[in-house]
Amino acid sequence: MPRLARPASLAEQVADQIRRRIADGEFPVGSLLPTEHELTRELGVSRNSVREGLRSLVHAGLLGARAGYGTYVIATSDLAPALARRLQRDRSQDVAEVRLVLEREGARLAAARATPAQIRDLNEALAARRAATDGPAYVAADIAFHRLLLESSGNQLLAELYRGTGGNEQYLLPLILADGGLAVVAPHLQIIDAAHDAIVEAVSAGDPDTAAAAAERMVRLVQDQIIPGKPSHDDH
Repeated sequence: MPRLARPASLAEQVADQIRRRIADGEFPVGSLLPTEHELTRELGVSRNSVREGLRSLVHAGLLGARAGYGTYVIATSDLAPALARRLQRDRSQDVAEVRLVLEREGARLAAARATPAQIRDLNEALAARRAATDGPAYVAADIAFHRLLLESSGNQLLAELYRGTGGNEQYLLPLILADGGLAVVAPHLQIIDAAHDAIVEAVSAGDPDTAAAAAERMVRLVQDQIIPGKPSHDDH
């Protein structure tokens, strides 16, 4: 006879409810959750139960926590964290190819589906990239841009897969954090920024094929600038 499942603990119930609210879009990626005190009052459970439930979601990869800042959403389902763990074991070339496909097809769909509000947000993200005066600000703006682009595809699974692969912005970290800061890498960033501009222009024009080609060029440019000894695709 099969054994009866034990009742879920209060901490597990807290985690399940927050997981559902994240999946339903109440807490999008990057948003802060209510404080432990607020969740305790809202859910009618002890602070320890809230803390344990949040800790389990941090361990699962859905939430992040930073002292002095709070607890924030880093994934909308278990898919992205699980994929990220898997990619740690895969060949870097395989991962690069998957990222390229996701970015290219995300741009293609965005050109067909992006709303006026999403196009406005993409242009604002472009402006933030250009206005950045230090490495952390540039990386943050770049992450925001790529996530907006994939979310504009209208395909939430595609956007989640992209987040799970770490996104193309992972290639920028060594470039941005080079000795001397942004000034040293400015020549590289100018051509990469221009490639980002081309993507948004094609998305704004509703041209899927041009958007896809621009996204592929952008990804290859970044890869060529970052990966030592890798020949430029423009030279082929």
